[in-house]
Amino acid sequence: MRIGSGAICTVKLIRIHPSKHIRNKYPNHTRKDEIVGVRILRQEEKLVHRKQQLSVVFVHDDFKDDGGQHIELYCVKRWAHVTAEGDANLFFDVASPAISPTGSEPDDINPHPMIARMATTVGPLSESDIAEARTLVNDVDDDNRPAPENIPTRNESVPNIFNAAWGHSGSCNRKKTGPRDYKPRLEFGNNESMPTVLKIFESFFFQSFIKNVIIPATNQAMPGNRPLTYGEFLVFIGLWLLMATIVGPERRDYWSTKPIDMFEGAPFRLSHYMSRARFELILRHLTFTDKQAPPFLDRFWQVRPMISAWNDNMSKVFSPGWICCLDESMSTWINQYTCPGFMFVPRKPWPFGNEYHTMCCGISGILFAMELVEGKDQPRQLRNEEDNFGKTVGLLLRLTTSLWGSARVLVLDSGFCVLKGLIELAKKGVYGSALIKKRKYWPKYIRGDEIKDHFKDMPVGSVDSIGGNLDGVDFDVFCMKEPDYVMMLMSTYGTNIRMGEHKNRDGVEAFQYPEVVHNHYQYRHQIDDHNNKRHQPISLEVTWATKTWENRVFAYLLATTEVNCNLASSFFIGEPPLPSLSFRKELARELLQNPYFNRNVATDERPKRKRTCCDHTLMTLRAYTKWEGANIIPSSSMYPQRMCKGKHRKVRTYCSCSPGVVMCEECYAQHKLEIDDQ
Repeated sequence: MRIGSGAICTVKLIRIHPSKHIRNKYPNHTRKDEIVGVRILRQEEKLVHRKQQLSVVFVHDDFKDDGGQHIELYCVKRWAHVTAEGDANLFFDVASPAISPTGSEPDDINPHPMIARMATTVGPLSESDIAEARTLVNDVDDDNRPAPENIPTRNESVPNIFNAAWGHSGSCNRKKTGPRDYKPRLEFGNNESMPTVLKIFESFFFQSFIKNVIIPATNQAMPGNRPLTYGEFLVFIGLWLLMATIVGPERRDYWSTKPIDMFEGAPFRLSHYMSRARFELILRHLTFTDKQAPPFLDRFWQVRPMISAWNDNMSKVFSPGWICCLDESMSTWINQYTCPGFMFVPRKPWPFGNEYHTMCCGISGILFAMELVEGKDQPRQLRNEEDNFGKTVGLLLRLTTSLWGSARVLVLDSGFCVLKGLIELAKKGVYGSALIKKRKYWPKYIRGDEIKDHFKDMPVGSVDSIGGNLDGVDFDVFCMKEPDYVMMLMSTYGTNIRMGEHKNRDGVEAFQYPEVVHNHYQYRHQIDDHNNKRHQPISLEVTWATKTWENRVFAYLLATTEVNCNLASSFFIGEPPLPSLSFRKELARELLQNPYFNRNVATDERPKRKRTCCDHTLMTLRAYTKWEGANIIPSSSMYPQRMCKGKHRKVRTYCSCSPGVVMCEECYAQHKLEIDDQ
């Protein structure tokens, strides 16, 4: 159909400008939401995302001002899909405007070019790049930024809460409670003596949430199609894992009908497990929540239940060891315009995307709790009660809920060095230590300069501590002299007893670390190791190339679960740890061959088409040409496209028997069947 004044069209909400009217009317609209029945007024050049583009201006009854007059909205012309033509004398033109020949999404959702360049930079970013990124990104997690609780207020008087004398009593606050050194434990039920890799994956990957929420919501989003089953969903996940074992081929190459070529395309085919049409159908309609959008703006409403379900499931099936580590993890994303909670973290190998605060078991390395950093995008209506203690303290209390009362130990880096946080954790029965670092200010209550003066004349390897009391809870600051600095750890457990291997320093006799320092060095790297296993050597999140942010969150949970399964298989089953890609192939094999999927009943292979003897060939227009009726004429655009006769999509292909009639592959197939019938 042709577009013109008076035409009735359908437009996706994300394409409409000014966007403030859309946000006010539909605060939680998704990429799939569209508005039906807009009436076209005119076409004109409009400035859309920093460049002039041919647009159509329209009105809709849902958008009126206080006086009852229609508000004029507009979108780039190619995104208005005509459902009813207007007056033929008012058509703007015959052909629809061209879109990108690659079929990529438009410039209005492309990332900032500077961020896109820095995201692909190998090695650490330069100071100039970091400074430039700070001006482009709203939320920056800087290694030198102090925790909010450690920023002094004007005229604040901080009391001295430390003992008068240095030294430790030799009594550990944690050991007074008589705790056990817990070992990690998995819950598989009474019938599972030796769990398989598939059983471990099902336990870790919120099986009930998939069956009760994701699959029903996805089926509801694709009515008229064969329902998605749990077994088929596992096959869908297995296909992603298998594609993430190599780099290079495009997704369509795995379903190519060409013979396998060692120099071109993918080295294997996936059509035996699922057709490409079925795979793309599931991917296009994948939905992660069955809840309605809240009345207020919440950019996380579609993924918040999924992350919560993952955490709840891990707390039920996995019990961590006696010591845990809390740190940050990154899920890469380079488009700040389409990513809620977009963060820039310069110190991370993947500096752009979503930041998660995560917690790992120190013994097994399994990640069992996470919280997405919402930053400035967090709705005010959903503020957490724990934040009344302070932002960092609230985070520590929320993430450690499953550890309360267990007398477990938590290892923290300097980003969480808030004494009030350790005190509140101790009140909940969780002990911890945090590295003290001066981030513009010393942490509140810590007299860092006095501690450095105390160690000024001591030899390297010297150890001392000073105790204190805050809100009725005892704590200590354990210190150790290094060649060029004094290492300081605030802690609610531990003593000065040395333990572990003897460590060397240049020109100094080897010495052992005190207990808290030893535990810090022994377990602080668990989150970083987990992140490295998730990203290297091939990142599942990068392989799952998507512009739908909710899919990236799901891919992050899937990649995290995959690493957990590898660690659990090694730790609990006793098998030697497998390299990441080897385990990924093994997990993909079990998912693809899972016992829940009946391929005989659920086959979706397309029927073989009857061969035709007629001379019909699907042709493609040459570059810089277009149709004028049945004639090919020069074009100023390189790849102008038109909507196919079946209204499926815009293409440049046609049948050799019908010049001027634009056909996609589906139209061409139907066309050949019609010829055969004749």
